[in-house]
Amino acid sequence: MRLFFKCIRQYLPWLFVLLAVEGFTAVLLWLADIQVFEALFPLLLLSTLFLFIVISCVLIRIEKRKEKALKEFLLNSDRNSGKALLDAYGPGNREIILFLTETFYQKQAEIETAVSHLADYEDYIELWAHEIKLPLSLLTLILDNQGDSLPQDLSFKLDYIRNQIQNHISRILFYHRVKSERKDYFFEELNVESCIDEILKDYAPLIHESGLKITLQDLDYEIYTDRRSFEFIIGQMIANALKYSGDDPCLDISMVSGGDRTILTLKDNGQGVKACDLPYIFAKGFTGDSGDVRKKSSGMGLYLVKQLADDLGIDLEASSEWQSGFSITLSFPN
Repeated sequence: MRLFFKCIRQYLPWLFVLLAVEGFTAVLLWLADIQVFEALFPLLLLSTLFLFIVISCVLIRIEKRKEKALKEFLLNSDRNSGKALLDAYGPGNREIILFLTETFYQKQAEIETAVSHLADYEDYIELWAHEIKLPLSLLTLILDNQGDSLPQDLSFKLDYIRNQIQNHISRILFYHRVKSERKDYFFEELNVESCIDEILKDYAPLIHESGLKITLQDLDYEIYTDRRSFEFIIGQMIANALKYSGDDPCLDISMVSGGDRTILTLKDNGQGVKACDLPYIFAKGFTGDSGDVRKKSSGMGLYLVKQLADDLGIDLEASSEWQSGFSITLSFPN
């Protein structure tokens, strides 16, 4: 019905032309013989309307055929659908339709090539991220077995390098994970306190070196989520607290449960974020205007945190006062 009215509006000027011709003919009949005019005018009017309706129906069928051929070409842009599109629009539109189809084929081939190259690149990056874990594991083994025999400064630097490499690898893998069409999350019951204890052990050398004081309060709760993603999110929050710490740095981690939500809060007393930057901290690549330290960041950590939280059904809220600290809450459904 919508197509019918569309065609009627499209060809309405031709109806006016027919009516104008009919009016001119009627005037001639009236001038020639008024009795003939009275006899033939109704018939002339009905025949004009009938002719317009018949022509409109034919044109509507043609428009439907064109629309169907165009949709088929867009859905299955092969040579057969291109030929059907050319037939539907007729010889009068041959040049423009040929240009359209050939351009479409070319762009489609370019897209397929780009997608193939992107898939190869992603496979390579993922393979590299997994292969780099071998030398990283060897470094970890050396630090665990011979760390006491190494100079303290050297041991700390190696441990710092190991943590930085591990953090960058995790970001690559989790970026690939959140962008993948298939999600491999494994949901299970987790004890928050034990998970955070494990994460703090990984960051122990950096925490000790920076003098970061960590306060844990009421973390003995069970949540239902993906362990790797949860550990990555908490790790990013701890890494940010270390990176943007100030004098006498501290990090408070607490948890409360009420109603249908369990809320985990991480609050530090570091550099914080300016009010103008706060709405955009989860945007991809955003570093903002909150000091020189943040300008050197990649802007990917909090972006990945937000993407993972959305996938896992975790609500995130951030608050901050410039030069007075940063706080983020993770709200889990019970």
